[in-house]
Amino acid sequence: MKSLEVKIAYINNDLKILDRNTEFYSYFEKVGFLYENIADIVVPNQQEKFLNFIRTSNGQKEFKVFKFKRINGEILHNLVSIKKAKINNKDCLSVRITDPTNVLSFINDAIFYEKKISTALSLTNEYLFLYEQSTNIIKIDNFIQNKKTTVYEQDLDSWCEDVISNSLIAENDIHLFNEKMSELKQCKDSFSLTINCSLRAGHSVFERMCFKAERLENNGSVYMIGRMLPEVMIEQAEKSNEILQELKLDALTGVYNKKAVTSYAEKRFVPGTKENAVLAIVDLDHFKPVNDAYGHLAGDKVLEKAGLILKKIVGDNGVVGRYGGDEFLLILEDMDETKFRGIFRTINNDIRSTFEDMFTDIKVTASIGSAFYPKDGSSFDELFKKADFCLYRAKDKGRDRYVFFRDDLHGELYKKASESKTEGIKYDVREVKELKSMADFLVNLGAQSKPAIITVLEHMLKTYNLDAISIYYGEAMARMHAFGQRPDNLSDARYVYSEEFTRALEGKSFVKVDFTTELKESAKDFGKILDQRGVKSSIQCILGTPERILGLITFDRLKEGAMWAEYETNCCIMVGAALNLLPESKLRVLFM
Repeated sequence: MKSLEVKIAYINNDLKILDRNTEFYSYFEKVGFLYENIADIVVPNQQEKFLNFIRTSNGQKEFKVFKFKRINGEILHNLVSIKKAKINNKDCLSVRITDPTNVLSFINDAIFYEKKISTALSLTNEYLFLYEQSTNIIKIDNFIQNKKTTVYEQDLDSWCEDVISNSLIAENDIHLFNEKMSELKQCKDSFSLTINCSLRAGHSVFERMCFKAERLENNGSVYMIGRMLPEVMIEQAEKSNEILQELKLDALTGVYNKKAVTSYAEKRFVPGTKENAVLAIVDLDHFKPVNDAYGHLAGDKVLEKAGLILKKIVGDNGVVGRYGGDEFLLILEDMDETKFRGIFRTINNDIRSTFEDMFTDIKVTASIGSAFYPKDGSSFDELFKKADFCLYRAKDKGRDRYVFFRDDLHGELYKKASESKTEGIKYDVREVKELKSMADFLVNLGAQSKPAIITVLEHMLKTYNLDAISIYYGEAMARMHAFGQRPDNLSDARYVYSEEFTRALEGKSFVKVDFTTELKESAKDFGKILDQRGVKSSIQCILGTPERILGLITFDRLKEGAMWAEYETNCCIMVGAALNLLPESKLRVLFM
């Protein structure tokens, strides 16, 4: 879908331009810098009207059309909206200017041809019409269950004659109808007509129908774009028309805006609707430092790119919307958990790789919290709270990861957070328990080595949602002890002597693998070894040194890969390091 290419200028109360995005500068060329006052780019006879619009809008999301001048003298019509904003934590206004050429093509793409837009706009059994002044053609489309049907497409005069001759207009409204159709031809700023007719129901039923339209220009052609709906729906229409005016999309990122995506989610997540869906919140890590250090224009670029990434990855599998700031809302449909995880991994990877070279000192990544419908909740509000809770868990665990809500892991803490009305708890009961578990292990290791090792590994197997923990020792690297599953393909670990394992170690005493299929190039061969063994993610700590390996302890997930929480990684490494503190003679006795 085409971008709206919104030109944005930030202004203060004196209408002085404080900042502008690159689209603004490119569109107005040097005008953006030659003039300090926003009104200076408007044609003189509209400046007073323009200033009044800015001063009275109060940050409300309404649109007006004004004529702007470019440095070459060209005069162009543009849609203008005003929103509240902040620059360096100070209140200001953002003036958003949109070229009608882009708006028209965007409307054609988004409204007439994209099913998701029509669903979000609730365009069911509704009529949209487009009148082109140069051709005198009126086109009326009907949306029923997300399908578009062209009802009329003919010369306006011919259409008027047909509907009158077929008695589709109430006799006492024919004069008003003809009068208003002549007015439609003039293509004024707006158009409104309410008459008794049976344009929707044929000859069977007359009803009060309202026509509402707005003028747009495109490459010298003039259009009226509007809606045709029953008068009884006018209150609802006015509300949805406000949404339509905003095109249902966030101008900066190109995804659905907050009002659209929350409205969709509220309708989607109700008892009785199709199951097997996920609500996810995607939050950009370290976004505020980008704004603070590089300015809001750099921040806008980050948001714009993030929106494109999310739309591309989600595709036809769901809906993407900007919930606010650097936070996005995803509604994903009809997939098993493995595919959901694949989408989230792809989001993490693409966000990370897209921005890794953009800022030298700031690492922009994404944290994701999610909840399943209907397992975790039967309403948008309930799912959002649990997804938001998991978002904080992802942040606490080191960012750049996703967390699914799991009642067995999160239920107790979520209840506690809900009761205390906190968004998240930085260091929860679980992390504290892990620290205590490690402390007990280290205290007991010297005096009661084997019981201490068994206790801590059994605890980690259960708490970290692992499938197997294996200890290999001796020249044959045979499996000496195992906790959890004991598959035959994990009976030995002779691969520790291979070049693939040595490259994966990179001189360290451990290897951490979140997903075997996503290892960096230097460790891909080791990833293949793990795949052949049925291991999806693993932390492997050597006993001894990289130059002289005595043994290996592995913490494995066999069913599916998952990102290791920071404290899980640290505790696994801590166990390996603690075992290495034992004398070699004691290790041999323990594991041989």
